[in-house]
Amino acid sequence: MRLIPWSVSILAPLLVFGETKFTFHGKAWMDYGRIMNAEDTIVNTLNPEITLNYNGNALQSVGGQITVLADLSDHLEAGLGYGAAKGSHSLGNGPSEYLTISLFENFVTQSRLTWYMGDKAAPGLSVTVGGFPYIYNKDVKNLGLYLLRGPVYPGALMGGFGEYSADSTKANMLGIKVHHAIGEFSQDLILNNEREIPPTLDWSLAYLAKYKMGALELGGGVNFYRLIPYNSILETPGKDTSLVNGSLRKHYIEIDSTNPAAKDTTFFSNQGTKVVGTMSLDLKQLFGVSSESMNPDDMKIYAEAGIIGLKNYGTVYAKMSERIPVMVGFNVPTWGLLSHLSVEVEYYGAKYRNDLGAVGNNNAVAPWTRQDHPIPSPKPLTNADYKIDTAGYFKVGGDTTGVYVRGTAMDKENLTMDDLKWSVYIDKVVARHIQFVAQVANDHYRPRPIASGLISSQGGTAEAFTSPKDWYMMFRVGYFF
Repeated sequence: MRLIPWSVSILAPLLVFGETKFTFHGKAWMDYGRIMNAEDTIVNTLNPEITLNYNGNALQSVGGQITVLADLSDHLEAGLGYGAAKGSHSLGNGPSEYLTISLFENFVTQSRLTWYMGDKAAPGLSVTVGGFPYIYNKDVKNLGLYLLRGPVYPGALMGGFGEYSADSTKANMLGIKVHHAIGEFSQDLILNNEREIPPTLDWSLAYLAKYKMGALELGGGVNFYRLIPYNSILETPGKDTSLVNGSLRKHYIEIDSTNPAAKDTTFFSNQGTKVVGTMSLDLKQLFGVSSESMNPDDMKIYAEAGIIGLKNYGTVYAKMSERIPVMVGFNVPTWGLLSHLSVEVEYYGAKYRNDLGAVGNNNAVAPWTRQDHPIPSPKPLTNADYKIDTAGYFKVGGDTTGVYVRGTAMDKENLTMDDLKWSVYIDKVVARHIQFVAQVANDHYRPRPIASGLISSQGGTAEAFTSPKDWYMMFRVGYFF
């Protein structure tokens, strides 16, 4: 969710204890939406004869959060906040069943300490430690933000309505951020701990810079993903070919034929390097258009492009051109009728399904595929417990969208039909506290996992939309202060 920055809303409630001033910010919301079309079908792993159909699925949730900022001194500030949300929606329709789930989740909005040099509102230098929100491309409403969300190999993209990593009021980083600014130039150095995608607890180092020249703003960055591993053995799964229970630990990322014996055993690393470039151009300022009746973001065109992994592996990751996502967005002017009307389109020519189900471990320590253990163990029983990104997706129980069998008639269709994504986002703030949001999109939305079952393709790791015909709509009403 994207609310207007708290700094431009009315003053939040203030409390002063001694010499410490506390500022409170909060919000509450309710969502409702529906998947209007989903060509893909997913086999229910809990009941293999059932094929789930997402068409017509209802999606809804309620949630709230509150954050307190403590002004400790002229140069020191602390932030602490908590939020919770409950989602209740259908998972899928089978020939003889209709599955509905209800999930509760909680999260930290902030848990950080920041030292400032200069004005806190626009510091020349600051250092933040802890859990904090960080959005390097604030124009993005849905697509983009490639540098700091999603893995490198496989290059799975993230997105969707209310997606956590695009919310500027939730802590999506855990680590250290050093910020420096001088004039129209700013730069950030971030050391971030991996908590969501296994193997967890690895450290990534990212650098981002931005420069504004009148109506044009240019930015760029690099992310050395998993630069400091928790356990280096886990970074190249499949290399250990010792015997385990009488069989070799052999993993692969490619399937070259329908013959299971014909496998390409090209190995890759969980580590990798991402680079990204951003652009934002205010057409109002460029052409001297009067902005008195417009919102500040109207007539702004913005773009982002990245390279997901600089190193090639085998034939699946052989072409860098297939690892370059490009997103372009435009804020359509509404002359005050709406706060934002943003249209975004994205192209990504990766030749594998956008599914995180092949990343993680399956063992008794803390299985990635169990909802009651949402964070996998950083030290599985064996390297073999880490599943590998497999480019071959066979037709099983009606799941045809992800099929990639080299040399078959299905090759071309299934490799390219999910390359284009789009999103239309609108919001309106009324009475300075109430926000209405709506979105219609074919994006990287992933259905929520089953409450007590497996987190797999049919429960939270795979995109729901894999065809140009697919789309969904969402609506939110919220209150913030």
